[in-house]
Amino acid sequence: MSKSTVESREVKFPPSEAFRFSIESIRRRFVRALITAVSIVLGIAFYVGLRTMSDIMISIYGTSEAAKSYQLWMAIISLIVCAVGILNSMLMAVTERTKEIGTMKCLGAMDGHILMIFMFEAILVGIIGGIIGAVIGWLAGVLIYIGEYMNVIFSSALLASYIMRMGEGIIIAMILTVGATIYPAYHAASMDPADALRFEL
Repeated sequence: MSKSTVESREVKFPPSEAFRFSIESIRRRFVRALITAVSIVLGIAFYVGLRTMSDIMISIYGTSEAAKSYQLWMAIISLIVCAVGILNSMLMAVTERTKEIGTMKCLGAMDGHILMIFMFEAILVGIIGGIIGAVIGWLAGVLIYIGEYMNVIFSSALLASYIMRMGEGIIIAMILTVGATIYPAYHAASMDPADALRFEL
């Protein structure tokens, strides 16, 4: 068999098509995506809220290293809990879509194609959840000090810090979501099509 014949039989699946599949999957499984997004929102909101309050407290009172360390550890613990929630949600998403994955593989989808769909889905949910969580966390952190500290809260130095904390939150959300999706996505991509089609939930 010539090289050109082998190449002609390869299934073409550009990233734009994987992105379209991901959006369609989120739309059809909105409740599942919402559960994942909520766990991201809560984790990131807690992280950004704590970091924002820490920055404000340093500007107003000055804060000990022990207090800063305590707040950072609290934020890290919340992110670990958030990652476990995302992992569980993505594992359930793979289980629910086992037959669909089997059908796609029977139609010619390669392991890399399945992996790409799940990764795009994770990135989309991570970005949306991260943005919402970062905004909620920032608002929560700032509203506590609204009143006599208005001039401090909205100083130029703190405004730059707020942008940095929100950016941190969004990046962390994407890393957590993609990281927690790697195993479920790899598991989905490596399924045998026949076993996937016989699977009963």
